[in-house]
Amino acid sequence: MSDQKQLLDRVARSIVARRLTAPAILFLESMKPLSFLGGQFMAFLSPFVHLALDASSYDRFAEAIEDRENVEYLIQRIETHERS
Repeated sequence: MSDQKQLLDRVARSIVARRLTAPAILFLESMKPLSFLGGQFMAFLSPFVHLALDASSYDRFAEAIEDRENVEYLIQRIETHERS
């Protein structure tokens, strides 16, 4: 599994653990067409989000989420962890 996929899986587990599955999937589905802009917006928010993620992980996550395929992968991993 690639480093990006491992990071996305870790984020998915964190979302499910916090019981944020439905809002996260709704958000991710709605941003799929704008995934590149979503990634750029996350870069803008990085000073605030670094409170929850370490800087390296957050920057890699923002980069990964710019790719629509990674957004779909994250949604699938959230759904998989939710069923477990």
